[in-house]
Amino acid sequence: SKARVNVHGTVLLELLRLNERERRELPFIESPGVSDREKARRLLHLFQCDLLPGISGQILASKSARDSSVAQRAVSLRQKAAGYGFIFIVNAAMLFYIFLF
Repeated sequence: SKARVNVHGTVLLELLRLNERERRELPFIESPGVSDREKARRLLHLFQCDLLPGISGQILASKSARDSSVAQRAVSLRQKAAGYGFIFIVNAAMLFYIFLF
């Protein structure tokens, strides 16, 4: 026989979880320093996490928490130009080598 499922308890726990999540996200959404684009991106992320079933949603939430905790540093224009120049020179050298033989 199948075990009885307490639907009322399950729904109540889900509502409590959503209420707690709302309390965590509300300061970000209401902060004046956050642009509308960033707010929309965050809402879309929350929507995707909510739609993904089970462990997939938890994996996405974990990944976003990990990504936001790592500070990204800006790369100067000089470093970008040096990187692109290096790649261009390597590609040109490879083409020269291919056409040589």
